[in-house]
Amino acid sequence: MGPRVNRRSVAVAIAIAVLGMLTGCGGSTHAATTPSTSVTRTASPTPTPTPLTPTAPATTPLGAGQRVWAAFSASTLAYDAWWAQLKPMLSEAARAVYVYDDPHNLPSMTLTGPLHVATKAPGEPRYTAEVLVPTSKGTFALDLERATLTSAWLLFAIRFPSGVQ
Repeated sequence: MGPRVNRRSVAVAIAIAVLGMLTGCGGSTHAATTPSTSVTRTASPTPTPTPLTPTAPATTPLGAGQRVWAAFSASTLAYDAWWAQLKPMLSEAARAVYVYDDPHNLPSMTLTGPLHVATKAPGEPRYTAEVLVPTSKGTFALDLERATLTSAWLLFAIRFPSGVQ
C-alpha cells in the first residue's frame, strides 16, 4: 500500500477514466509532485458525462467496485452531493484520504475494458478483494475490505498503475 497522496491521486485518476470513456473527452490534467507532497491539478471544462450504471449486485466485490467508481467519477456534482454519495462506500481510512478530493479537478483517461475482480489464491482471506479497472493510463486497483463475511464491501485504497501518479 503506497503513501496517502498516491491513493488520492489514484482515486482521482480512476474517476476520470469512467468520465473519459463515457464522454469520449478529457477532463483536466494534473501534475503530481512526490508521493509525500501535495498534488496540483489544473481543471478544464468537462462535458456532462453519461452515468456509469453498475450491473453487478452491490453485495459482491464487483458490484461494490462499480458503485464506488460511478460515485467517484460523478464530477459534475457539487462537492457536497458528490461526497454524500461516495462517503458511505468508503472505509474510515479511505474517508480520511478522499474527503479532500475535488470532483471538478479529475484528470482525463478512458476505460479500455470492463471492471473485473482480480483472481485470488484459494487460501487468501475472504475479507479483502481487488477490483481491477483497465484504463488508457494502465490498470488501476480498487482495494476493498469487509469486517465480516456478511458485511458490506468498502473501498479502503485505490492503487495507480506503475508510473502514474
